[in-house]
Amino acid sequence: MEKLSINRTACSLYELAGLIKTAVSDSFPESLWVIAEIAELKCNPKGHCYLELVEKNKDQTVAQIKATCWSYEYRRISRTFEKATGESLNPGMKIMLLASVAFHEVYGLSLNIRDIDPTYTMGEMARRKKEVIERLHKEGVIGLNRELPLPLVPQKIAVISSKTAAGYGDFFHQLDTNPYGYRFVHILFPALMQGREAEASIISSLLQISKKRRLFDIAVIIRGGGSVTDLSCFDSYELACHIARSPLPVITGIGHEKDDTVADIVAHTRMKTPTAVAEFLISGMREFEEGILEIQQRIHSCTGRILRDEGYRLDRVSQRLSFIPSQLALSAGNRLEMLSKDLESRIRDCFRNERNRQGGMEQAIRLLDPAQVLRRGYSITRHKGKILRDASLIRKGDTLRTTLSNGAITSIAKITEEDKGHEQTETAYLLPGF
Repeated sequence: MEKLSINRTACSLYELAGLIKTAVSDSFPESLWVIAEIAELKCNPKGHCYLELVEKNKDQTVAQIKATCWSYEYRRISRTFEKATGESLNPGMKIMLLASVAFHEVYGLSLNIRDIDPTYTMGEMARRKKEVIERLHKEGVIGLNRELPLPLVPQKIAVISSKTAAGYGDFFHQLDTNPYGYRFVHILFPALMQGREAEASIISSLLQISKKRRLFDIAVIIRGGGSVTDLSCFDSYELACHIARSPLPVITGIGHEKDDTVADIVAHTRMKTPTAVAEFLISGMREFEEGILEIQQRIHSCTGRILRDEGYRLDRVSQRLSFIPSQLALSAGNRLEMLSKDLESRIRDCFRNERNRQGGMEQAIRLLDPAQVLRRGYSITRHKGKILRDASLIRKGDTLRTTLSNGAITSIAKITEEDKGHEQTETAYLLPGF
């Protein structure tokens, strides 16, 4: 301490730092477990790892401190963490770490990391996933995409994947070299499939596909598998909402066989791998073709049966003719000719009726196409995600979504003084194309 001439005693900065160091050492004599999020992580050439740890409350940073993991500890800790989670330590992860509190006269307060518990990180991810699923259930959007009809023969496919991903290569190779010679059109919308930017990248591709939805039958999200933390972007609430609300059925093949991601849960159909998605599409095409072949076989069998029956009939007539007098031969011959013409007529009628039946079926299918119904001036109104068939189910303040041929209208039910007892709707906004 230095005594000043004006009867004041002052300590040097170094002495103050020493006092703080002693106080910190006395207050935290042992290591303790700390929960924090990694904001920054840097490793120097010597193998030492320097981290910036934060705690956030609703995206607002409420605490921040530096941490150091020396090379001899970091090698062991990072190896154990990667073995357990399949992923290295990265910014954005929430971890539970064992650390000692240290204060240096020059570098200030920091934590010296002794260990990291990988099970906490995995458990935290599971907790967040559960919260997202519960929120989607509460908002009523978790099953929206599954309500969309899957096209009978989906051939035009919008694919979201990384261009260099092995899973993408497996997918289009499986489609293009299918043993039946079916032709598929698949357009890639490139996106990052892991890391901090993956969520925004996939959402951007989904939005592009939505704008071009009339060019495609379905959308597919594929990647070639990965660790639990690699797939964390697929448990995102925002990504799940965009998948659930996609105007096209979404099929996922993210490449993992254990637990479903939230993206799998909200998608129309979940397959295990990109190859499985391709096989699913090929099998759908094959099933349709087998149905057509079955109809063809039925026509062939029906025609053969008619020809066979008429052949037997002609044989019997021919046998009778051989025993009647010659003067009746001419009459019988005429009858035989009539029978022959009648047979030809019946066969033609059979083919014509079958063609008409098939044409009627095709026409009925086209007329029943929701897009055709909408173009004729009809609309489809959904209430709480379901098609509305009874107006008495509407309550004041309910949100209604009406789909037209070229867009959709979202309305809110209200009751006016002039129309008490009758439910009215007020158009809230118009979303073209949705």
